[in-house]
Amino acid sequence: MRERRQILSSSTSALVSLAGGFAGLITVGTALLLLPISRASGSSVDVITALFTATSAVCVTGLVVVNSADYWSFFGQAVLVALMAMGGLGIMTAGLVILMAVGRRISLNQRLIVRDTMGGTSLGNVLAMGRYVIIFALVAQAIGFVALFARLIFDYSFTDALWQSLFHSVSAFNNAGFVIFEDSDSLSRFQDDPILLAIIGLLIVVGALSFPVILDLYRRRRMSRWALDTRLVIFGTVGMWLMGAMVFIVFELTNDRTLGELSTAQQIANGAFQAITARTAGFSTIDFSQTREGTGFLFTFLMFVGGASGSVAGGIKINTVMVLAYAAIASVQGRAHTEVARREIPAEQISRALAIFMLAGVAMLTLTTALAFTERAQLDAGSFAFMDVVFESISAFGTVGLSRGITPDITDPGKLILTLAMYVGRLGPLTIALGLALHERRPIYRYAQERVRIG
Repeated sequence: MRERRQILSSSTSALVSLAGGFAGLITVGTALLLLPISRASGSSVDVITALFTATSAVCVTGLVVVNSADYWSFFGQAVLVALMAMGGLGIMTAGLVILMAVGRRISLNQRLIVRDTMGGTSLGNVLAMGRYVIIFALVAQAIGFVALFARLIFDYSFTDALWQSLFHSVSAFNNAGFVIFEDSDSLSRFQDDPILLAIIGLLIVVGALSFPVILDLYRRRRMSRWALDTRLVIFGTVGMWLMGAMVFIVFELTNDRTLGELSTAQQIANGAFQAITARTAGFSTIDFSQTREGTGFLFTFLMFVGGASGSVAGGIKINTVMVLAYAAIASVQGRAHTEVARREIPAEQISRALAIFMLAGVAMLTLTTALAFTERAQLDAGSFAFMDVVFESISAFGTVGLSRGITPDITDPGKLILTLAMYVGRLGPLTIALGLALHERRPIYRYAQERVRIG
């Protein structure tokens, strides 16, 4: 009797390949960081530290348990650069790779669904789009490298300025948040340097907007001609940035441990920068363990939302939140359909956005509860506040990298939970969105309706 072989569908195979590819890259990165050549003289490394750091780099998160400037050698820092570059480029092209993989054996209707899920990319020019994404990423990082070098050459030797500029241009564009400036907690030594903060901030924004949005902005200069996806991303991004900056400045204006002792211009510059980096990048010019609770609460929301779909940014994506926001507005206004700028958002996309929001919420609840359990001794002793644990969990899941200073002191089981959170947060929204799209079926019949009480 011939044995039956189970073959994965093309869509499932593509998703498995994506998850396996990132896992393989993390494994290779961990192995390289475990090599003695990766560590600075006198440093010792364990598997969990190497695994945590490699995952943080590949998932472009930026959470660290050791100081990257002092702990890793030049070779180790070069490994981090390679992992950040491949991780960021991988997530930008992952959708296109999946699109090619699933586009071979699925129906035309499913192909159209996948195209919509990936931001409207035409099925006929996926390969060309992939090349454009790679060129776009390389050019953006090269421009950032030149701009940073022009600024850092005044503070470092020629070779050091070259390396610092390369490392931080890659880290900023990919929204990774890794820093190797000596004697600096992230970017704290550059609080009063608006030029460097502007360069880093612009690289973060370009990486977080996604190539399709940047391309649409270039092709359609007039706002009235923007695609709906571009409109939602730009309006949502600007709105979140303004809200974050204003709240941060208002809460921290009189806090001497953060913004209180800075000049008015520096307060505005740092507030604007933190609002940009909080949504995905993880760079910081102040100590977040010293911020007020209101700031921490708002920033957990910013980290959970993240950047644009198809970008290097994490979170559930601003596209998802904007779709849900307009759907809620339509419901409040009593409209049966969600309409934006004379365009109607399909009901199935609203359902998928709601599913992503709910599943991400469940994941965050699970991860935060698990981390609170592993760190219960620290919580009981008062070393950690519960808000610290929530902040850390959302930062890891949103692949942001901001921390309230507890990362190095988290137990090994807790570090493994954060490692899982970074991995799930990096791949989760993309795979959920695509999986829901590919499993969508139009029923041939419908049941009778029955209303339930709501509110």
